[in-house]
Amino acid sequence: MSKQQGSTLVIVLIVLILVTLIGAMGVRTGIFGLKLATNSQIQALLLESSNAALFNLEDPTQVERQMAGDGMYSYFNASNNANDELVFCYRASQRQFFSMQNASAIIPNGNTNKIGVTGFCKATQFATGRSAVLTQVYLKKNIMSDEQIFEHVSKGTSTGASSENIPVVSNSISATVISVLPSFSSATNSNIEDCFNKKRVEVSQCFKDLNIPFNTQHADYIVGSQPKLVS
Repeated sequence: MSKQQGSTLVIVLIVLILVTLIGAMGVRTGIFGLKLATNSQIQALLLESSNAALFNLEDPTQVERQMAGDGMYSYFNASNNANDELVFCYRASQRQFFSMQNASAIIPNGNTNKIGVTGFCKATQFATGRSAVLTQVYLKKNIMSDEQIFEHVSKGTSTGASSENIPVVSNSISATVISVLPSFSSATNSNIEDCFNKKRVEVSQCFKDLNIPFNTQHADYIVGSQPKLVS
């Protein structure tokens, strides 16, 4: 009788162990699935914000305004601005997509004080009403060779021609948009703002070092009568 009771106890213990293992595996699978869903949602949110900024750069209704003397594209027409990086914080809630009063410039040696520091994103300047994503835009003029300058102009025509089909090429502009989700990290506001104050070739690595989820989008434009995406 005692042998039978002992066997029953062993079987019950084995069943309990199996149930525990199955339960633990189920919990781990659920947590892993949740992490996958969360990461997917984070990347979708970041991509949405970065793309929104790029869409504004390409918006034909914005171009004429930004080709004006105080616009973001015309900034690089001045020889002393040609090598700068023009930076501004994208906020969908603002009436103007870009204003020179809310922009900053980083000169080649890394100095950020040329036109003030209001263009760099602060930790509370969210891109959308969700108060989650910060998005900063970097613009830089690409240095083009003589051949590249005229490669977008039809043969036998002039860059000063008035035809609507022949855009007057002004500059080749490189745009980089970086969006971050600071709430999914332990980084301080100061850490985040320090990263945003860096040159565009350094900013992504800075956020990576801080383990802050980020998304970087890049596009090159030939800016004339309207921005033409070239890559």
